[in-house]
Amino acid sequence: IVSEGKMAAHLNVHVRDKTVLVLYTGGTMGMKPDLYGSLAPSPGYLTRKINELPEIGRDDMPKFVVKEYENLIDSSCMGPEHWVQIATDIEESYDDFNGFVVIMGTDTMAYAASALSFMLENLSKTVVFTGSQIPFAQVYNDARRNLLVSMIVAATCEFPEVCLCFNDKIMRGNRAVKVNSTGLDAFDTPNYPPLAMLACSITSRKELVMTQPTGELQVKKQLDSKILVIKLVPGFSDDSLLTLVTHTTSLRALVLEMYGTGNGPSNRGPLLEAVQKARSKGIIVVALTQCVRGGVSQDTYTMGREFSNAGVISGGDMTTEACTTKLAYLCGLFTNEEEIIRYMGINLRGELSVEGKGHLNSASTQHSIVPISPSASVDTA
Repeated sequence: IVSEGKMAAHLNVHVRDKTVLVLYTGGTMGMKPDLYGSLAPSPGYLTRKINELPEIGRDDMPKFVVKEYENLIDSSCMGPEHWVQIATDIEESYDDFNGFVVIMGTDTMAYAASALSFMLENLSKTVVFTGSQIPFAQVYNDARRNLLVSMIVAATCEFPEVCLCFNDKIMRGNRAVKVNSTGLDAFDTPNYPPLAMLACSITSRKELVMTQPTGELQVKKQLDSKILVIKLVPGFSDDSLLTLVTHTTSLRALVLEMYGTGNGPSNRGPLLEAVQKARSKGIIVVALTQCVRGGVSQDTYTMGREFSNAGVISGGDMTTEACTTKLAYLCGLFTNEEEIIRYMGINLRGELSVEGKGHLNSASTQHSIVPISPSASVDTA
């Protein structure tokens, strides 16, 4: 990867000396049509095709090992237990490889990339998530380039963070969202610039990249997924939400996708009552914006302030993917809600723009989790 203005001729000088672990979990890239013409997993196919690629033996490509999962799974069926498996594979192979590529389906890729960004604390190597909209088996496809570029990026070690590589962009994983279900430009990072762009050369924005951590890798595998996301719709049934909150016995956090800068119908009693009931039961309530760009600013309008006064905390400009996986990560670490609320407002892995700071022109620092009270429960595994 080269800085702005330099040519790509310098890109892969020492890449052949690097080794990348490719974790193939499933997804469109390795699928083939079944008897009915529908795409279905084809065990062994993609691994064989990768090893047959003529580019693989070139001096400007890294060495690699493919680990194909025994049960290839569609990303719509993936969840925290699969993210833990990916994190464990990276942990167990961390000292043996220079970088890592995760091949999976696109539907929940942004969730997985966000989750791994939090789980892999003090990550000093590059983890790249990628996949394709068109399978490798098709003559016309986006699989080949996505895969090759991801392997190169993982080998260069210039991005000590979890990235997502798709089409012509290399993006911060916990800033990415899937924005197109059929187009090749399937992902974007609406509130953060790409870390690198692909054109006639690969041009990176090194000033945006996470700084190298000072500690050793720690993998946090305890995720608490008892989290619910509700999208506000004009005229929706507040009573249903109130009933849900009243009778739940396990919910840890509630994410409200609200209007604009974090507004909601404060003139409707049951909604505020549901929020107040949730807070009285120790359920954390986070506000996100439904807008593609921008974030929550609860003091902008009276409605937002009323929800803030009721105990709703701002999710800033985090994506739903980053917010929910960050909550799962923090709820897995802590039983004390004050700890969770505190860390939700801290930019841990570049997922959150800090108010008053030039987040578009400066690198982010990885933050380790340090409990502030002796009553907090921390998983150090």
